[in-house]
Amino acid sequence: MKRALELAEKGRGRTSPNPLVGAVVVRKGKFVSQGYHASFGGPHAEAVALRRAGARAKGAALYVTLEPCATWGKTAPCVDAVIQSGVAKVVIGSRDPNPRNHKIGIQKLRQAGIRVKVGVLRRDVETQNRDFFKRMTTGFPFVVLKMAQSLDGKIATRKGESRWISSPESRRLVHRLRAQADAVLVGKNTALQDNPRLQAVKKGEKPWRVVLDPQKEIGPKARLFEGPQLTFIAVSEKKLPQVARKPQNGSRILLPVPERKGELELKPLLRRLASLGVNQLLVEGGGEVAWSFLREGLVDELIWIVAAKIIGGREAKTSVEGEGIERLSQAFGIRWERVYPLGSDWVFVARRSEN
Repeated sequence: MKRALELAEKGRGRTSPNPLVGAVVVRKGKFVSQGYHASFGGPHAEAVALRRAGARAKGAALYVTLEPCATWGKTAPCVDAVIQSGVAKVVIGSRDPNPRNHKIGIQKLRQAGIRVKVGVLRRDVETQNRDFFKRMTTGFPFVVLKMAQSLDGKIATRKGESRWISSPESRRLVHRLRAQADAVLVGKNTALQDNPRLQAVKKGEKPWRVVLDPQKEIGPKARLFEGPQLTFIAVSEKKLPQVARKPQNGSRILLPVPERKGELELKPLLRRLASLGVNQLLVEGGGEVAWSFLREGLVDELIWIVAAKIIGGREAKTSVEGEGIERLSQAFGIRWERVYPLGSDWVFVARRSEN
């Protein structure tokens, strides 16, 4: 199962909205074949491993990180291929949280007379697929809030200059984070002031870009609209008739979102993104956006890059703004997961914890 997990990891950044899955065929204690889900739309891990095993799969054991799928999608159900292969035993890391497949594949295997063992390295499998499990069990994407700031908490100078606060090594980390995400979100102010492309180093159709722009104020020449990636503009449902009349091209898609007290409601937006297959959302917005996500309890992981710089200034933007809390007892608690140096910076990785 450890080998299957290693194999599954090779598909990271290319399988979404599907999960990462690895599979190994073992016969009489020896490895026969292996496979992993390499990209969305391509053959699944079990199919690859069994095809490579051929007749040697008969009577062997199949180790797979996730329960074999039982429904048609881009490919045929894996459980059918497993049964037809003649394997005698299937060892599964975790049940599939997708309601379309949950426990169905296991039931079919047992009905076919195949021995099934479930739960081997289950936590490792669920950790590896944390984004997929979050979307399937809650209807929300896994949200990563990334921020790059100076030692004194500034994300720009008092005149708005923000390039570059972090080191080249940290900027390369951000590109890797984008490559692993399905979508990257920023607020209107970040889009207008920084004019980012929000692309990963390996340019492609992902990550999608999402911008909070209630009245569609961002101009058509913004770099957010360059390249093959889709850009979703979250606009106010109340103002949809007005904003829909403004010019747009095929790379931009309007996402009407409910508005409350002048702000877009984030939970309906996240549900919409999850329904489109977004497993992980990387939030790169400014201090106002960071506050909104933290206030609503929507952040699953925080990645804070702290640069060896001091900027100062009462009017300089800080990493988390909004109205803020009134009492220290209301502060958002965090639980450290990793802290490490990167170039001249430090990177802090944390999760929200209960106060």
